Amino acid sequence: MKLYNIFKRNVKLSSVILILVSASCDKDYLDVGVYGTPEVANFYKTAVDAEQGITGAYSPMREQFGRENFLASTACNLLFGDIGTDDLLKGGARTNDGPQLFEKENYSLTTSNQACEAIWKVNFKGVFYTNLVLNKVPDIVFTDAVRKKEILAEAHFLRAYYYYYLVTTFGGVPLIDTVLKEGDYNIPRATKETIYTFIESDLKAAILDLPSRFTKPATYLGHADKGAALGLMMRVSLYQNKMDQVKTYGDQLFALPYVLTDYATIFRQEGEWNSGSVLEINMSSNSNFLGTWISSMMTPRTKGGIGFGQIQPNLRSEFEINDPRITASFYNVAGGYGTEWYNKKYSWAPYSNYSKPTTGGNGNSANNIRLIRLADAYLMYAEAIYKDDAPTAVIYVNKVRKRARGTQPITVVPDLIPTLNGDALRDAIYHERRVELAGEGLRFQDLIRTGRAKAVLGPLGFVENKNEIMPIPYSQVQLSQGVLLQNNY
Repeated sequence: MKLYNIFKRNVKLSSVILILVSASCDKDYLDVGVYGTPEVANFYKTAVDAEQGITGAYSPMREQFGRENFLASTACNLLFGDIGTDDLLKGGARTNDGPQLFEKENYSLTTSNQACEAIWKVNFKGVFYTNLVLNKVPDIVFTDAVRKKEILAEAHFLRAYYYYYLVTTFGGVPLIDTVLKEGDYNIPRATKETIYTFIESDLKAAILDLPSRFTKPATYLGHADKGAALGLMMRVSLYQNKMDQVKTYGDQLFALPYVLTDYATIFRQEGEWNSGSVLEINMSSNSNFLGTWISSMMTPRTKGGIGFGQIQPNLRSEFEINDPRITASFYNVAGGYGTEWYNKKYSWAPYSNYSKPTTGGNGNSANNIRLIRLADAYLMYAEAIYKDDAPTAVIYVNKVRKRARGTQPITVVPDLIPTLNGDALRDAIYHERRVELAGEGLRFQDLIRTGRAKAVLGPLGFVENKNEIMPIPYSQVQLSQGVLLQNNY
């Protein structure tokens, strides 16, 4: 795997960071500042360098949803991930509007799909940046030893996140845990199981040394913390059907002071980093390229957007009568194409209180990306224990349902009966996940991991033992000179 665009001796870590570094000539009369980004050989010398390095390691996570990379943003799980399911229609204005998404929608994926290419490049860039931190920062002398441990723990979390994205997209991928030297780039794929083991190892290291955001000032928000690492470990464990681990890490997460909040406000400005938010990506529309393109992509064309990711009728019909979450999740705009229903969770005014961006174009919205929520963790936990402890599983599902109905009568989104168990309880949990997390990019993976993809997605074109994962980008296979073996495409 010759990732020449990623593994270079002189590395540009991020346009947002590393703009310091000055030098002086050996002659006293000439003092000229150095412009551009520093070389790795001259960097990672101080604690300030380490802080800038970890900031750079976050940038690919943001780029996957961000303004500066259109293809990467279309490739995120909020769009490419769930398009082709019974939740999302590609949308746009015509078939050839977003061809990479159209391939996913009808399961005609090719090895040159640009979304797959973007997922590969952005996340391996993240792996590279985190490896730089993990390889270089241990040798830096810090006056604050606690902060040094936190930086390394954040890097472990981020590397786990990038590999989580890669393994769920492609299956086994090259495992790279160091900064490669020239000539060492061509690495074969590790197995999916090996990658998951590696992810778990990184998350265990992160959990050990990360603080909880509840013990930090507001300026810490946006950093990975213990809750985020526990939440991601729950999801990684669930995807491997390691239900005992889901319970173990759920117990630790629930010991932290997270609390469910009003559903209608979660995806509004005042809902950013609410007490039920476990992990978010901070976005800002104050400057070019610091916002997200997702809101523009999901906004109707008649309202200045692109119209991708329209809501399927099957998803809207999944909601129970009078469930308040349906009006908090979707809105309708007549436009003469597609379903005319859109994702309210990533919307502008008047459909939310996020303003339409005025800086950096329509694709520079301030909407934070919500990656892990407490309600998701409650439902993962309930699914993990329903066979062995049905009454407790019911309690956790009812926490979510009670919050959903808010102050309305108990006949609205009524509690599950305490004695519910077996397949009926399992199906109730599946239902709750679908409506609670609608439009949040989890439907495709939920169908894959629970073995329901063939039955649900088969009529839409899904092919079992093929479409569970995406094709390895043709460009990477070519660069590897056959070392990278293609998936079933």
